[in-house]
Amino acid sequence: MDRISINKISQVIQRGATNPLQELAEVAGISIDSRTTQAGDLFFAIQGQRLDGHQFVSQALSRGAAACVVKRGAVTDSSSQVLLEVEDVNQALMQFAGWYREQQAAQVIGVTGSVGKTTTRSMIYTALSSCLSGIQSPANFNNEFGVPLSIAGMESSHQFAVLELAASHVGEIRELAEVVRPQVGVITGIGHSHLEHFGTLQQTAETKGALFEQLPTSGLAVICGDDPFADFLTSRTTARIVRVGLGENNDLQAVSIEQDQQGISFRVNDQQYLIPVVGQHFVNAALAAIAVSRELGISEYDVSESLRNYSTVPGRCHQMQIGEWAVIDDTYNASPDSMRAACQVLRDFAGTGKRIMVMGDMLELGPETKRYHREMGALVTESGVNHLFICGKLAESVSQGARSAGMSQNQITIAADVELLAQDVIDHLEPGDVVLVKGSRGMRMERLLQHLQQTVSVRETTGAKKISCV
Repeated sequence: MDRISINKISQVIQRGATNPLQELAEVAGISIDSRTTQAGDLFFAIQGQRLDGHQFVSQALSRGAAACVVKRGAVTDSSSQVLLEVEDVNQALMQFAGWYREQQAAQVIGVTGSVGKTTTRSMIYTALSSCLSGIQSPANFNNEFGVPLSIAGMESSHQFAVLELAASHVGEIRELAEVVRPQVGVITGIGHSHLEHFGTLQQTAETKGALFEQLPTSGLAVICGDDPFADFLTSRTTARIVRVGLGENNDLQAVSIEQDQQGISFRVNDQQYLIPVVGQHFVNAALAAIAVSRELGISEYDVSESLRNYSTVPGRCHQMQIGEWAVIDDTYNASPDSMRAACQVLRDFAGTGKRIMVMGDMLELGPETKRYHREMGALVTESGVNHLFICGKLAESVSQGARSAGMSQNQITIAADVELLAQDVIDHLEPGDVVLVKGSRGMRMERLLQHLQQTVSVRETTGAKKISCV
């Protein structure tokens, strides 16, 4: 973040009061977590669902915070430090972010959608960063707290910023997009995520489509043209439109798609691309990156060279080797749409070992939850999975769907929790097997990866090896 005087910040967030002894002080960054606050930061004492930041003002100051934004009257002992008092700290954070965004000349790319946001955001950043200076949202900084922190990462020297926007309730994308004010908007598609809160796919589309509404007429809207809601979404913007996808109706169409051990390759126009990933769903993210890069003046050849160095984000179909097993870490989240993509990854995986799926519940799907889980069980079977390990409250629904599609009972293992499932998975695995692990964030499926890594570590230490009986 560019350095800003405390007086200027006080003016921006309104009704602030600075300590006259420190009128010339500046802040170098913003923080909402006292544990990671650095010297010179401006600490916002936000009020979340579980914690109130006012409890940690003293800790933030002890770590060198230059000032703290607090609710009026909430902190009485300032210890002669600078306090900026406001009526609503959370609102002040968004207000500051909106003002700071207006000070930046960088091209801002906003990315949203039901699935693939993080992958698309990181793919765009990879394509742009080889030729331009810029940033992307760190980790999952994509909500009312994360987006302001992402914006604060921008500096006057940056030429672009790729910012991820997420929503768990109606209207949230509009609120974030009004602060982000993107020149380029990317919507990855509309799917069955957070239906418990959105209610219908139409309502999901209306919420996500607010990103396109914020684009200027001179801006660019990038949409997956194969998505059923593509026409609806593009009708909500006056910006130029680029459709990307696999169908012939797209402006950028990927053809000759092939998956091998090097990664996934495809062709757009006369340019060949190779991305070192597993899964055809990465192609749409790459197409969005190509479209955005062209808008910012980068050639398709340069994009092609950049994407050869793309590295998947942990938790998002991230391939890794744990001992003698190929493991696909897709643990960050799950929905019916992303689960279909995961099944396709296992089906197309280039290997000779067994294909193992370890699946946790898909959460926040509303009244049709059991049906979605039965459908996923059937899809797993149709994808040629050799053994299905399931945990969670919806495990029996998944099992029913798998059995109805022809999977035998001895190919299915059920447990209440991933911790209880771990040893069964480990006992079943043999050298050369591929195991894909997926579930909603609340299921914490990454714990299985920890068990696999611990098992390999113990075996390497003791020299023990699994003996297969034939």
